[in-house]
Parts: sequence; C-alpha cells; structure tokens
Amino acid sequence: MHSAIRGAPSCRSRAITLAVKTRTSQAVEVLTRREKQPFVASWYELAHDSHPWFRWRLAAVLRQLRSLNIPLYRNLRVLEVGSGTGVLRSQFEANTNWIVDGADLDYSALYQAAPARGRTLYYDILDEVAELAEAYDVLILYDVLEHICEPTPFIASLLRHLKPGGLLLINVPAVRGLFNDFDKVVGHFRRYDHRTLVEEFRGFHVEIIDLRYWGLCLLPLLVFRDLMLRIKRNQSPDEIVRRGFESPHRLFDKFLSLLMRAELALLRRPPVGSSLLMVCRKGESPSR
Repeated sequence: MHSAIRGAPSCRSRAITLAVKTRTSQAVEVLTRREKQPFVASWYELAHDSHPWFRWRLAAVLRQLRSLNIPLYRNLRVLEVGSGTGVLRSQFEANTNWIVDGADLDYSALYQAAPARGRTLYYDILDEVAELAEAYDVLILYDVLEHICEPTPFIASLLRHLKPGGLLLINVPAVRGLFNDFDKVVGHFRRYDHRTLVEEFRGFHVEIIDLRYWGLCLLPLLVFRDLMLRIKRNQSPDEIVRRGFESPHRLFDKFLSLLMRAELALLRRPPVGSSLLMVCRKGESPSR
C-alpha cells in the first residue's frame, strides 16, 4: 500500500519480506523495472476492510466527498497511488462508480489484489509514462505522502498524471508529537498538521478545497500506544506493527465502531484527529 515510488537507499523505510500466500485473477501490468520493495509483513495481514481503522477512514472520506459534492456516481477515471493489496480501491469501487487503477511498487501486494474495474499497475509515478500523462480525473493518495523522503519531486510527478481541473485526494497521519517507533517501522518520515501539509504544496498550481481532521476519539489510543512502545523496547518490526494496529478482541472493534458513529454524529469537523484529509484541485495551467 505504501511502496509508491522508488527511493534512494537512505530514504527507504525499514521493512521485512512479505510472503505471498494467495493469488487472485487480478492481472498485474508491469510498467516499471521491477525492484525488491517489500513492506512490513504483518501490515498486509492486518489490513482488511473490516478493521475499524479502515472503516472509520472510509466513513470520514465519504462524508468529506459528499459534503463537497464530489461526483461519486460518474464513471470517473481514478488512480490510487500506493494501492497495496487494494483494500481502499475495493472500498471506493463499492461506494462509487469510479474506475480505479491501483499503482504500487510492492509486487507481492499487487499480486494479492482482488479483481477490480480498474487496472493493477506495478508502476513508479516518477517514470511518468506517456499513456498516463493527464489521464486521470481523480488521484487518491491516502497514507502515502508520509512515506516519501523528498515529497517535492513526487508531488510534481503525481500532478502530471492528473487532468487540468482534476482532484487530488490526500490522507496523512496527524499530530506530529505522536511520531514514534511504530511510524518508523511502517516507513513514515513525518506526521502532519494543517500548516505542514499545506506547505508541501507551496509552489504548485493547485487550489486547496478542503482540509479536515478525523479520528479525534482515536487520539487516546495513539497516546497509549506511544506509552507502550516506550515501555516495551527492542521489539521486532512485526511485533511493533501487531501491537500497534491489531485489534485485541471483537468487543474492542464494536467499541471503536460506537466511537466512530458518535464522533461522526456529533462532530462534522473535529478540531484535531489522528489523521488529516485534504482535497485539492489542479489548476488549468502547468502545475509547477
């Protein structure tokens, strides 16, 4: 889900090899020279659409897009960068008429992706292949930007895939003070707030349409996770990911679902949250 581009060795996140366990009928089109880009194995085992965090993110995203009157039921051509095993793409295709292409540089993850309306691409957007230039109405960049060591060239290439007037949808982890070993293990270089996320797009010809937090009620859990990581040192990457993201019990999932519904019902725009959503529109003239 996060191996969106090749990076210099010094910028690559710590990771261990993911073993491919299943194969689906989804064909992977290789548009970029293949390199080994593994991600933390346990992440993909835990990343499924029934996980409370993925459900909460989807609910927050759909609320944002509907409030902005984004056309969900037109056959828009969409690219998700950093699609991994396709959890988010499947969620979007189930809730919209969008045709979502998924792009990633973790071949093992793409190999497991469920069939979709769109293409499944092993593709580094920095390669900027001609057939994809200004090809998309919408670009989805959810929980990817924080993995990019040098965001400026990445964003420039990203925008060249978007039609003039097209939309860029972004989600990033928030609250910079909560950056910890979990972030490091899953390959994060930073967490964001309003100012730092907007700053990433300074100098690009984009209009920021909306910027909002979600997951206010998740913040105490992140604080608790940070405390546990400080107490329990010398854990393996898999142990850190499992302890930091795996649900301990079905009753805990139900509790989080109640929190999600309460927050969505009571707070249209939380003052802060565990994540930050942004919607931008690309200008009609060149983006840089």
